[in-house]
Amino acid sequence: MLDDVLAFLDERWKKPLDITTIDQAQTAMGLPHDDDLRWRLYEHLESNPGRLAEKVRFGVSAATVTLTNQEKLTGRALLLGRSQAQARDLASVKPDQWDATKQMLIRIGLISADSWRPAEGHERLLDGVGLLFHTVRTGGEVFNVP
Repeated sequence: MLDDVLAFLDERWKKPLDITTIDQAQTAMGLPHDDDLRWRLYEHLESNPGRLAEKVRFGVSAATVTLTNQEKLTGRALLLGRSQAQARDLASVKPDQWDATKQMLIRIGLISADSWRPAEGHERLLDGVGLLFHTVRTGGEVFNVP
């Protein structure tokens, strides 16, 4: 499954300005939302930055294509000093998805594992595009553009 998603992403990333995320690739391929697969893909991309070489000029990192828009909004709310309840509301995260959202942000190094505060070293995730996104919808397809 990992290789299939990577092949799909590699093909999409050949197109100018196409920054399809892992979550978008899973949806486009008809795969269920799978945080563990997203995490394995993140680890692969993080350890093989050449795979994102075409996107580096935009400041796109493995975290940029791994985090969902809701996770990015949650992280931004945390960094702006919002409470967990405010972050959940701002990012429109359903109560049953909250633990998974926080867990991904902990795994990626944005949220401290022991409290609702930024993790040490989280600044690296803010380089380039970081937690920003711009979503474009055309003919049923969804794209992220920095």
